[in-house]
Amino acid sequence: MSYFIRRGHMPDASSWIVQFHKDRLTMNRMTRAFTGQLADSDIRLLRVFCVVTECGGFAAAESELQMGLPSISRYIKDLEIRLGMRLCQRGRIGFALTQQGAQIYDASQRLIRNMEQFEADVRSAHSELTGVLQIGMADTFVTDPRFRLSEVIGQFRRRHPRVAISLNVQTSNTVEQRLLDGSFQAGMIVMRRSMNQLSYRHLYKETCSLYCTNEHPLAVKGAAATIEDLFKHDYAGFGYADDGGRPISGGRGVLQPAAHVDHTEALAILIGSGTFFGYLPDHYVSAMSRPPRLTKILPDLSFASNVAFVTNPGTMPPSLIALITIIDELV
Repeated sequence: MSYFIRRGHMPDASSWIVQFHKDRLTMNRMTRAFTGQLADSDIRLLRVFCVVTECGGFAAAESELQMGLPSISRYIKDLEIRLGMRLCQRGRIGFALTQQGAQIYDASQRLIRNMEQFEADVRSAHSELTGVLQIGMADTFVTDPRFRLSEVIGQFRRRHPRVAISLNVQTSNTVEQRLLDGSFQAGMIVMRRSMNQLSYRHLYKETCSLYCTNEHPLAVKGAAATIEDLFKHDYAGFGYADDGGRPISGGRGVLQPAAHVDHTEALAILIGSGTFFGYLPDHYVSAMSRPPRLTKILPDLSFASNVAFVTNPGTMPPSLIALITIIDELV
């Protein structure tokens, strides 16, 4: 920026000084352009912007902010200069967010929520955790050597002895539903699907295979058994397709269960009767020590599923955050 005076041109002093300060202010604002790093002043500006947006305009936000119109206008203008974009239309036509303004409002809301969660976490770190932590889980995990929930709970209880643990065995579907309605704070399930409202942490894979007793005709047939042979015998499976097994298809369509169960132990009892076959976790069958012994059939139909620790991101009490911290340490 040059302020040299050309020969023959002598502006008055007052106009020169005004222009100088305008250019200086512009340069200062340019050097303060947003670089992606937030300062405390930026957060104050964003909070004012959110209140104005939620109130539907500058005038409506005066009472909420306990601030006059000139101050509110200056805050919004400073934020627009800081971000380098126009956030809202205002004036006689009324108040309306621009497209960029709507994006910044959504981002600001997320930022404020995260800050509030952080503040809650810090407060909880200074106080002893109490209350009840409701956890849902599918059955048979205890027979899997990779199962670590017992270790996680033991470590959690040593650190937070005043938090009571309520452990409920349910189907994986039910655990997810009770997470959504707030009955559970966490769950450990065999993951057959992924729900957008929930957060899943993969722990390991569980392999399931088709089993029957040694005396069952399918076991007697051995390696010669085919998918079509399955349709000649009774199949036992879960009442909900997503909770266990997978559809078995053949020339006759999809094999339908002749008996339905809600838990793996009930399924093992039916298969152990010698009149049914069905899917069981391999680790569960390996852990069974009493007769009747079971035989794996048609190994090509075996499949693996993710075992996951699942939470509802919308409900994260301090006790659950503490539990997740231990899971990250041990699993």
